[in-house]
Amino acid sequence: MNRMFRHPSLPILALALAACSGGGGGRTIDLTIEGAGGRTVYFDRFENNKPVRVDSVVLSADGKGSLRVPSLPLDFYRIALDDGNALIVALDSAETLSVEAKAGELGRPSSLGGSMHTEDLHAFYREATVFEERIDSLRKLMAQGAGDSTTVSALNEANNAYYTLCKDAINGHPGSPLQLSAVSKLNMQQDMDTYKLVRDQLRSTMGRSSFFTAFRDQVDRMEKQAQAMKQQEAEMQRLSNLIPVGSMAPEIAQQTPDGRTVKLSDLRGKVVLIDFWASWCKPCRMENPNVKKVYDRFHGKGFEILGVSLDRTKEAWVAAIQQDGLPWQHVSDLGFWNNAAAQEYGVSSIPFTVLVDRDGKVIDKNLRGAMLERRLSELFGG
Repeated sequence: MNRMFRHPSLPILALALAACSGGGGGRTIDLTIEGAGGRTVYFDRFENNKPVRVDSVVLSADGKGSLRVPSLPLDFYRIALDDGNALIVALDSAETLSVEAKAGELGRPSSLGGSMHTEDLHAFYREATVFEERIDSLRKLMAQGAGDSTTVSALNEANNAYYTLCKDAINGHPGSPLQLSAVSKLNMQQDMDTYKLVRDQLRSTMGRSSFFTAFRDQVDRMEKQAQAMKQQEAEMQRLSNLIPVGSMAPEIAQQTPDGRTVKLSDLRGKVVLIDFWASWCKPCRMENPNVKKVYDRFHGKGFEILGVSLDRTKEAWVAAIQQDGLPWQHVSDLGFWNNAAAQEYGVSSIPFTVLVDRDGKVIDKNLRGAMLERRLSELFGG
């Protein structure tokens, strides 16, 4: 199983955190940053994906200092020496935090304590980084032409192990910000159920976070799209089942451009292609030369076409027949998508074709171009 992952990134880089603050209380963050004596360290929340200062402290000569920040909801925050040297943390209002790090490696602290959420988050980051580096190196080998079976197998194994790491992190930390970080590594279309699980489990713990609300809205949109697609597929299947292969083709009786009534049953004894089209349908007009080609080739062998137009005006319909040089039978009731035959045959898009045998039974559907020509060659030979 070869899983696809989103490009490695912290949720904090992709989502926006709205400004919000609680009442009294607060937390203490004790810092020891080697090589940063005398420098200012900032504690930031985020608005519109930009850091907003909450507190700061000037470190002592030996790099020590304490930040005191007010009670804030469970969320991602940032401790920063500058924009390029920062540590992402996950804190709730009850947690304190101690950090030990080097000035140039604040994002990779040597020690974290006091905050379960932050400790879990960075334990996951460390493991994820190992997999990301491994996967990147294997992909580079493949890009350089070293994509033998051993490399491919190693890449698949690394992807599968990385996927397992992310799923275990999600399932093992319900309601934790870690879930947002881990799920961001997955592919939403392949892992929609996991995305919905994270959304539902974070509602009560991170409901005030715009990290969560942006994520929630994204999942909600995808869920609605997936539901709409399922409904569309079900409708397409229902329409397809209206005239299954092997069934008798429903009768069609509509008028030609000159006012005569032509019926499908009038063509019994011939192999008939029922071609639903319209003058306003560009794909139909582009397909007409292919349809004319098979008509010219097989008409003398007993092949006929009944063009059923979904036009609204006789003028546009007749003009298209003349412009495209379509010599076969044409009928319409000028009912647009409400054309009676189109409704009975379950036509939801055009061009749409139904191939009927000499006895009036459906033998194939929605054939066009080379597929239509190949099928007729099977029926007529040559």
